[in-house]
Amino acid sequence: MKKIILNCRTSEKRVAVLEHDKLVELFYESSEGESIVGNIYKGRVEKVVPGMQAAFVNIGLERNGFLQIDQLANYKSLDLNEKRKVSISNLLHEGQEVIVQVTKAAFGEKGPRLKTLLELSGRYVVYMPNDTQIAISKKINEDEREVWRRFGQAICDKNEGLIFRTVCTNKTTEVVKKEIEYLKENWSEIDKEQAGKKTPSLLYKNTDLIEFIVQDLIGDEPTEIIVDDGIVFRKLKERLSIYDDTITEIKHFINKEDLFSYFGIEQEIPKTLNPYVELENGASLMIEQTEALTVVDVNSGKFTGKHNVKETILKSNELAALEIARQLRLRNIGGIIIIDFINMESQKDREYIKNKLNAALRTDRNYTKVYGFTQLGLLEMTRKKEQKSLLEKLTTTCPTCHNVGRVYSPEQVTRQLERALWEYKGMDHEAVWVEVPTPVLELFKANANVKLRQLEETLGYKILLTSTDQLINNFEVRNFGTESEIKSRISKKKTH
Repeated sequence: MKKIILNCRTSEKRVAVLEHDKLVELFYESSEGESIVGNIYKGRVEKVVPGMQAAFVNIGLERNGFLQIDQLANYKSLDLNEKRKVSISNLLHEGQEVIVQVTKAAFGEKGPRLKTLLELSGRYVVYMPNDTQIAISKKINEDEREVWRRFGQAICDKNEGLIFRTVCTNKTTEVVKKEIEYLKENWSEIDKEQAGKKTPSLLYKNTDLIEFIVQDLIGDEPTEIIVDDGIVFRKLKERLSIYDDTITEIKHFINKEDLFSYFGIEQEIPKTLNPYVELENGASLMIEQTEALTVVDVNSGKFTGKHNVKETILKSNELAALEIARQLRLRNIGGIIIIDFINMESQKDREYIKNKLNAALRTDRNYTKVYGFTQLGLLEMTRKKEQKSLLEKLTTTCPTCHNVGRVYSPEQVTRQLERALWEYKGMDHEAVWVEVPTPVLELFKANANVKLRQLEETLGYKILLTSTDQLINNFEVRNFGTESEIKSRISKKKTH
């Protein structure tokens, strides 16, 4: 049984995925730092670079997007001989308006990657409004693949295409047709609106929480969705109504307690930022993330085995492989990953551990590839990086230890405080006094305290914030009482 926990009451939306009551994935969505991957923009070509066979496109963000020739719809339509000869300057020119979609977010000094081969994703299919390709998941058997191919050709117009996902297996064409019609209507609305919009502008936002859950998190296994916001609850039920889904149950959590705290997830989050992970047999992992790659070190620790050293090593490495697959998903670690398993002399044992890791990675939605062991006995693998890791999202470098360590970012402390204040909604006291780090106070004071006033109106009490340099990545609730009593205490503290 899979559980999807949606914590949506505050400005930051959080999603936790539990498999067999074990936390395996965490997602954060906030208006300040949401992903732009999948967004569709109306952009303007700023510069064409024939030597790179690429162009830079202004889509209204801090950095121009990067568009390579092989990501152009009009390049894909050329035959092989024409592709060898054509220059990107024949297909694009400076000042030209183009409709583009983000394939990869900006990273470091690099702008977002773009394409004009547009896609709208659903649960069963990916609809392509300007690509004639009909593709079917290789995991679907050949007989069924042919059925879907013929169905796709019949339902698509001249310039349309479809990708049938693996979840189409054993589904009826009527069920899948409903989704295709839904996606076609979406694109029709986008296409109509774009003509009247200025350049650059956002045409379609792909980070909608409900779409993400429907497309990526709900599968063929029985799933229970628990959400603490009434609006999201109703929208989710409406969105799922187009499917004949009898194994997904949606529940509205109405308790006053924070949803993540209720299910014990809040207590698990700090562990995801800790490089040290203890395994159930006493062995352990040390996960170190750098800009270039992630290194995972496996240690036997307290585990000594019952019979011999070889058994000890193999058992520890097997448990480590399973936990590493989970931690990569949970921490959203991408890029190059090097795993230093406990040294195994036998090639048979190495192959066994590699297969165990591959099997555990099958539940990962991100593309992974395990290359095998190097001559130094290190296992090399990669995991597709589409967004920042959990560590990058939730923390910033520590100013006290000269950027060696990491602490919660001011934005995260702000959101943690907001969630903590929700716990006191409806209390008898008129006001609360909270001490926060100076950067956190500055975030609340931005936009003339609008956010703070909105929070006070929602929760029904006055929130008095004061700054302190004693707290780096935390806050402290000092007192409850009337507004005048707390102001008096604050005044006395300032005079001491």
